[in-house]
Amino acid sequence: MLRLTGSKPSSRGRRKAAPTRRRPASPMRQQLVRYGLPAAVLAAVVVSGTWAVGSGWAGRTATVVGDRFLKFTAEAGLSVQDVMVVGRAKTEPADILAAVGLGRGDPILRFDPDRTRDAILSLPWVKAATVERRLPDTIFIRLEERRPMALWQHEQKLRVIDQDGHVLTEEGLAAYAHLPMVVGPDAPQHAQDFLAMIASRPAIAEQVEAAVRVGGRRWDLHMKNGVDIRLPEEGVAEALDQLAEMTAASALLERDIIAIDLRLSDRLVIQTSPFAAERRRLPEENT
Repeated sequence: MLRLTGSKPSSRGRRKAAPTRRRPASPMRQQLVRYGLPAAVLAAVVVSGTWAVGSGWAGRTATVVGDRFLKFTAEAGLSVQDVMVVGRAKTEPADILAAVGLGRGDPILRFDPDRTRDAILSLPWVKAATVERRLPDTIFIRLEERRPMALWQHEQKLRVIDQDGHVLTEEGLAAYAHLPMVVGPDAPQHAQDFLAMIASRPAIAEQVEAAVRVGGRRWDLHMKNGVDIRLPEEGVAEALDQLAEMTAASALLERDIIAIDLRLSDRLVIQTSPFAAERRRLPEENT
């Protein structure tokens, strides 16, 4: 929870000192001072505002008396004293306060919840937001932040993205080194379902270094040992199951190979390294 710091201004500083010493106000009186006066001011605002709009007076004089009237409401207790935020983890407090656009003591009736909500929704980590004016003196904000899903490599830069492909940050990437990596211009928009398929096959997932989007149509997997897995446009789940079965049965990914092509449903094409091919030819040449 984020709160503006500092004490509230004392109302006694605006009153003329009494000639005699007064007893401390009772709790009930304190509540009346805190809530009763702002409520009365608010009621006056509603009544006078209704008359002003109906008579046309508001349009002619709003620019003249608006600031004075808001100042009067603030002095009566309708002023910003607290900004409370729940659900914040990654969003910078300074960015939230900038979106609010008001400081301590400013008229709370000047606060625009809709404008503030739009400004907060433009922040990178914010997925959803609720903004409320809680009279007499509090602005309340509830955030739903985005969750990092993957690292996206594009144009020689790394960025953190969420499930919607929304870019969250380009900084502090070391904290997200555990996330899977996707590569390609349109990879963020297609990564969620594909990465879920990979994650459901741990024997493959733990060996994947990056998922590469090819031609906006399909995926390749680049494994940590340098092997490339070429996947089909359709039937990706079946191809991954085939790869997982072969890996479990024959340790296929541990062999001296360069690539495995699974794009043809009726066959498996394995590209070996030049060294492996040379070793296979040597026994024949020695006979």
